[in-house]
Amino acid sequence: MFFAAGALISWLYHLRLEKRENTEACSASIVVYHEDARAHITLDFMYTMKTQTGIVAVSGTYYKNDKVIGVIRRDVSYVWTENKDSFHFTSLNIHHVNDDESLPNDVISDVLPDFFVYPNKKMNYSITKQGPKGFMFSVGKRPIFFCAR
Repeated sequence: MFFAAGALISWLYHLRLEKRENTEACSASIVVYHEDARAHITLDFMYTMKTQTGIVAVSGTYYKNDKVIGVIRRDVSYVWTENKDSFHFTSLNIHHVNDDESLPNDVISDVLPDFFVYPNKKMNYSITKQGPKGFMFSVGKRPIFFCAR
């Protein structure tokens, strides 16, 4: 009985470690300007290398003429394929978190790419590791944001 309990505990501990090692995360804070509007956005990428799937939590505040107009709160599930440092993301599902989001998609699409707004949209990034601290996301040769671990 003690042997079976020990084996079960060992197996559960192994599964927990494996899950922790296979799931990674990084965060980026960005400010996007469009005409007289701006959005302060946080992107929290959570992903699993083995299955090439992930979720990015998008949250932020949208300002127009320096007045708060609304908030952005959504989770975007995605898959990706890769070729060396080039990653091709495809959004699968957009989940609006707790109905906190107060802006329509057409307004959000002014400050975020369609990948973060609509399902089945594609986004291509070059992602290069920046040591143990995180990753640089680029489009072409232009750095877009740093995603810190």
